[in-house]
Amino acid sequence: MFLRRAFLFLLIAGLSVCSGPFSNYTKITLPVEQKFTFGKRFQAVQRENVLEIRSDAGIFLELSLTKPFLSAAKGTQEVKSKFATYHIQDRIASRCDSQSIETVVASAADLKISGNLEGAGCASRYEIVFTPLDETSLYFQVGLADSALNRTYFRIGSDETENIFGLGEQFSHFNLKGKTPFLLTEEQGIGRGDQPITAGANLTAGAGGNEYSTYTPIPFFLTSKNRSVYFENSSYSSFDFSDPKEITVEFRENGMKGTIWKETSPVKLVQKFTAKTGRAPELPDWAYGTWLGIQGGKDVVLKHIESAKKAGNPITALWIQDWVGRRKTSFGSQLWWRWIADEKSYPEFRKFCADLNAQGIHVLGYLNPFLANEGPLYEEAVKKGYLVKDKNGKNYEIQTAGFPAYLLDLTNPQTVDWIQGIIQKNLIGAGLSGWMADFGEWLPLDAVLHSGISAEVYHNVYPVEWARINREAIRKAGKEGKIVFFTRAGYSESMKHSTLFWEGDQMVSWGEHDGIVSALTGLLSGGISGISLNHSDIGGYTTINNPIRDYHRSKELFLRWAELNVFSPVFRTHEGNRPEKNHQPYTDEETIREFARYGKMHLALKEYLRSLVKEASATGLPVVRPLYLHYPNDIKTHTIQREFLLGEELLVLPVLEKGESSVDGYLPEGEWEHVWTGKSYSGKTTVSVKAPLGEPAIFLKKNGTWYEKLKAALLPLKR
Repeated sequence: MFLRRAFLFLLIAGLSVCSGPFSNYTKITLPVEQKFTFGKRFQAVQRENVLEIRSDAGIFLELSLTKPFLSAAKGTQEVKSKFATYHIQDRIASRCDSQSIETVVASAADLKISGNLEGAGCASRYEIVFTPLDETSLYFQVGLADSALNRTYFRIGSDETENIFGLGEQFSHFNLKGKTPFLLTEEQGIGRGDQPITAGANLTAGAGGNEYSTYTPIPFFLTSKNRSVYFENSSYSSFDFSDPKEITVEFRENGMKGTIWKETSPVKLVQKFTAKTGRAPELPDWAYGTWLGIQGGKDVVLKHIESAKKAGNPITALWIQDWVGRRKTSFGSQLWWRWIADEKSYPEFRKFCADLNAQGIHVLGYLNPFLANEGPLYEEAVKKGYLVKDKNGKNYEIQTAGFPAYLLDLTNPQTVDWIQGIIQKNLIGAGLSGWMADFGEWLPLDAVLHSGISAEVYHNVYPVEWARINREAIRKAGKEGKIVFFTRAGYSESMKHSTLFWEGDQMVSWGEHDGIVSALTGLLSGGISGISLNHSDIGGYTTINNPIRDYHRSKELFLRWAELNVFSPVFRTHEGNRPEKNHQPYTDEETIREFARYGKMHLALKEYLRSLVKEASATGLPVVRPLYLHYPNDIKTHTIQREFLLGEELLVLPVLEKGESSVDGYLPEGEWEHVWTGKSYSGKTTVSVKAPLGEPAIFLKKNGTWYEKLKAALLPLKR
């Protein structure tokens, strides 16, 4: 028997027009404690001027009854972009900023709220449906009758004590309370606020980025009230957490849908979210060693491998991004995007890979969804219509850092089959055990796609599809679980398809917004957003020659970054875009020895890391974790983003400042033992410990399951 209750509110819309997405309407008077029961255990309860939607698990959301919680608009975007850094100006033609509620209908299946949205030159019916999935999960869908409305705004209650986390890889902030992030996958920019490089990048190319620019935005956030919200929409969105008492969300499309969870801990919220959107596969055994990222041709890479092995570095992978050949550009030395092995640099490429495989060293390459503007594959793609088009129906020429290129249209099934065939033949068939699956964020917002879908709506989906296509090609080749590809751009469901993430192109600097500090912040925010297997380039990537200040990788930065990455799922170097300007793992004998020691330290954690990767695959929990994840009731953990947990039992206080040989950090509840001195510390306190190069400040959770094994694994590496 369906229980149905309807309530007529008889609202009078406010007449004032405001510049924001919401206006006001007159206060609603309802019977005190009015309840609408729906599902088995859900209720919509009026308390004063708020409609609470709740179950036995607690409050899912609060909707104001004194001002609109829903509005809509018609608008267009004016977009300027360079090197996939986007500058977007929104132009609103008309706005439905007044809301009336006509009915609230509850049944055994759902709760429906309906009414009208109105404004100058704008009117539409709306309906919001809340459907319980279980006691802790509530699906919601916002529908707008006027299909021309392409801006949807939703506002829910909050308070000053509710801290907010997530939204994918956020490289500047972990706690988002008070912030106003936007979500669009793009190049993160050069500097992102670190100066003077950001000002210089903006002046010369408009490509400096900002505190919210990211490769991998994900429209999922969780809060210190142990609730989380996930939106299934894919358009540009913005999240306004600046008002202590409310959260406002905007998507630039018609309507919204998603899921709200209410749980007892952030651990369970991450598990629920990743159960819906997908989890990473386990890594193959060879992944737990040093991945040496070098290039320069067969003789050069073999020489560096030999030097590293002599120093005892446990090399299990050689990553040669220049397997396709190189060319000089204004940005440095760039790869040829032709996806055919360069037999001049690597003669007898298949044999080269086979010989190294026989030594236990797996060869990794490089791939992206572009084609350079010459070569047989480019000519074939042009002939068969596999490339993204511009508004005039021509192949969309995109100026990259140094040369023009063309992007594959992944909405065309024939394009997908074609590039998967290339992956199977030219990469897997050549003997590669994996590759960097680069880019994914460069689809122009005004592009014309084969399927007819708007590029504005598909832009964030493109990197997800790029990962899916790579994974499917591996599966078709019968190599599932044996090959690893790593992606940098992503969105919702990316981790379901990608085998590994990396954080993209940080500056070779100590910067907070685009250097070593930002790499850690991105790991923490991305991890709590479902990106469970992630890592950064050791030493960073972006190297700049600048009249005011050069950004070249120093020896100290390289070694500190290597120390940091010991405690991540994958230990991989990158020479950067100007290798000759950067300190490298092979630059001098001392570095070779020290880097080998870090490689041994990482390998010593293999059993523990493998257990964490297995846990990530089963539960969605990240390998690298913010303290908040396991200590949410300790308010101090809500703002910590310069230290982290590896799993639950190893705590790392990395040195992230130039010239420092000690570090301060916070130990959470419990007993913790400093690995190198054996000294024990009680938790919920700040400590200062020595951390000279080669002795990272790491602590073991005493009486933990892994305490004895981790201690036995790490102590032999004590200086």
